[in-house]
Amino acid sequence: MRSHPALVGALALAVLSAGWLAAQLPHVIVHPAIGWIPAPLSAGLAAAVCLRTSRAAGTGAAGRFWRHLSIVMLMLLGGILSCAVDSLTGPDAPTQRSGGVTMTLYLGAVLVLVWALVRLPVRRRLITFGLDLAVVVCAVSLMTWFFAARGSVELARVTGTAWAIFGVVVLAFAGLLAVAKVALAGTGGIDPAALWVLGGTVIAGAALGAVTPLLESRPYLNDCHLSVPVCGFGVVLAALLQRHAAPSSPAGPRTPARPFSLLPYVAVIVADGFVLAGIGPDQRDTRILVGGSVVLTLLVVARQLVSLYENTSLLARVDASMLELRRHERRFRSLVQNSADIFSIAGAPGRVTYASPSLLRFLGLAAEQVLGDTISDRIHPDDLTDFRRRRPAPASTVTVQLRLRHADGDWRWFEVVRSNLLHDPSVRGIVSNARDITEARRYQDQLSYQASHDALTGLANRTLFNAATAEAVRAAQTSSCGLALALVDLDDFKAINDRLGHAVGDALLVEVSERLRASVRPGDTVARLGGDEFAVLLPNATAAESARIAEAFIDALAAPVRAAGYELLIQASIGLARHTVDCDASDLLRRADMAMYAAKELGKSRWVEYGPELDAHAVEHAQIAAELSQALDRDELFVLYQPIVGLPAGDVRGVEALVRWRHPTRGLVSPVAFIPVAERTGLIVPIGAWVLHQACLQGAEWARTLGDRAPWKISVNASARQLLEPSFVATVAATLSDTGLDPARLTIEITETAVFGGGRALDTVRALHALGVKIALDDFGTGHSSLGLLRTCPVDVLKVDKSFVDGVTGTVEQEAIATSISEIAQALRLEAVAEGVETAEQATRLLELGYHLAQGFHFARPLPAAKIAPLCVPEPSLT
Repeated sequence: MRSHPALVGALALAVLSAGWLAAQLPHVIVHPAIGWIPAPLSAGLAAAVCLRTSRAAGTGAAGRFWRHLSIVMLMLLGGILSCAVDSLTGPDAPTQRSGGVTMTLYLGAVLVLVWALVRLPVRRRLITFGLDLAVVVCAVSLMTWFFAARGSVELARVTGTAWAIFGVVVLAFAGLLAVAKVALAGTGGIDPAALWVLGGTVIAGAALGAVTPLLESRPYLNDCHLSVPVCGFGVVLAALLQRHAAPSSPAGPRTPARPFSLLPYVAVIVADGFVLAGIGPDQRDTRILVGGSVVLTLLVVARQLVSLYENTSLLARVDASMLELRRHERRFRSLVQNSADIFSIAGAPGRVTYASPSLLRFLGLAAEQVLGDTISDRIHPDDLTDFRRRRPAPASTVTVQLRLRHADGDWRWFEVVRSNLLHDPSVRGIVSNARDITEARRYQDQLSYQASHDALTGLANRTLFNAATAEAVRAAQTSSCGLALALVDLDDFKAINDRLGHAVGDALLVEVSERLRASVRPGDTVARLGGDEFAVLLPNATAAESARIAEAFIDALAAPVRAAGYELLIQASIGLARHTVDCDASDLLRRADMAMYAAKELGKSRWVEYGPELDAHAVEHAQIAAELSQALDRDELFVLYQPIVGLPAGDVRGVEALVRWRHPTRGLVSPVAFIPVAERTGLIVPIGAWVLHQACLQGAEWARTLGDRAPWKISVNASARQLLEPSFVATVAATLSDTGLDPARLTIEITETAVFGGGRALDTVRALHALGVKIALDDFGTGHSSLGLLRTCPVDVLKVDKSFVDGVTGTVEQEAIATSISEIAQALRLEAVAEGVETAEQATRLLELGYHLAQGFHFARPLPAAKIAPLCVPEPSLT
């Protein structure tokens, strides 16, 4: 700011004017017009600087004040130019007399300046400020009168107008007002230094204006030559001070350095000095001075009375505030003492300096017992690192959950809100607000456990198992440790659950989970994925270890299971998959699932390890399913019939309808390849309905063409999936009606497993029997054989499985089951059909055991319908 061009220019103009005035004072050196050049330049420069300062200060009180001051300087510029014209071109030129226009502009500028100062905001009470200002004005008026009033006649005579006296007085008042504003009432958004400079500048201008009588003998000189450049420099300096302070000192109330101002008292002392000095023989002057002194004294007394009243009011407010403060303090103390939270303050070293009485209720400790201790002494070691890491920054707050040790040694969970108030002199510590959340955490942990564990068995559920598998796969990919996954599916669990009830089924699942858990190593994860499906994750397991554990599962489930009072035999199919570099968690589970289904297809109650051939097998199954779905539309399916013959003659008593698939490129597809796929995909339902319709149609055709020689029984297999179809009974009834086949000639073959659990499947069988359709239990003795089933299920025929027929030519023990089944059939008046007879010896022995019906390759392979008629003999009879 010191090298600002405007300030340098204003200073140069002021110095130039002073030098010119000093040089011209003895006698005229150059034309008087030269002396009038610096004054208007100085006024114009000050107006421009004030205008720029007003724009920088904005639209508030400061900006308004500096806009008014720029107007003042512009009016002063006009007055100077008018005064120059009066001085240089008047009738008595050169002269110091001023015309009416000049005095109007001067007085207008002074009045605008006074208006600008009056409009500055007052930061004190108006009455107090008014009295202090009146004291100062009165004192200064006495001083002004002492010096200037006696020379007023000379000033009016020299300038040619009495308005010059008024202008000097008003200008002095303006300077006095600026100083009083700073000293008594604050600056109202104006920089204090700028207002001090401005006040001094105005007072200096008034003083320089009062020296005009001294220049009476030199009419070519004018007080404006010096006063205006000096005032211009002061105005420029004040404006630059304001502009420099604007960014760092925004407008607003300013806190005074002291609660009172010395200016009124100084003014009184100075005024009293002038009163003493002015007492003389002139009674009029003495009366004026004494009268002014009395007025000044009265103003000071009034000011003291106002101060006394203000002090009394202030004391009353202070007393009321203290009472309110004590009431708030008691309330706060009561809140802290009875709060459900623990409040504490710890100093910079972490030592407790304050603890609320609620500490006893939550931690069993009195507040005095923890004073001076460090907080970390009572924090759980596992939470200490996080507690120290999350120390709040100054004037900030953090929330942390941690465990604190109770006096009885137990750990309690707390949510602690910590606020760093080390910078606050009234606190100087970290304030902690701790709330006991032990029960909430316990409930939260319980919910978290329930969300990740099976409610029945307590094992991990699918969500937790998937997460553990993904983590184990990531670990296996970055290390050489082995990883295996076993999928365990209970065989025929649904039948047990439906037959004996869910309570027995749940008890069985719990017992199975315990046996699986007892068969694994520490660190292995056993999970229940849903229903009767379990999974076991085996990290760091070699091929031999994973095989041993799979065998342990089979052995553990081989023993009878005691569940809800029932002793049950349970089996499981287990798929085992080992992790390779090219599989992720989902691939590992998928491979184990494929291996598990492969185990089921191999006869259940065994385990199979995944190999690449299973992927090919799965692809093959998917392709077969896609092609099988179109086989019906393309007429690729056809029906063969295997005769059921009477013993010993071998005459055809009936036939069993068997579906076959002739693929256009694969050739003849084995039922072993496509029937499981059809059952798994649900295609068995439309295929079964088609086979039923073809068999019934053919049976009706044989009855019409062969008469009594026609096969009496037409047997059709129905899968468990078909028995669960709500429309299956209606489909059978509609087929019989459409084809005209007698219901008594139709036999529906079902498996024991399909109806062992009862429910809808058993209801379907009963409804079929009510239609007059015969029911045969296929592969009797291999599934859930139960004499109770023969009582609850309407069975007409028992078909003995080939595995029992193979043993009839062996030892007595080997033929025992076949013998027992024959005896049961005879006792219950059921027909017994021996399946899979391949030799004459088997046929002979079966006849000896009481079997009168048989089927197998020994008698005939499955044949087309056209080759059945020649095998039929007259008068076939099954009874």
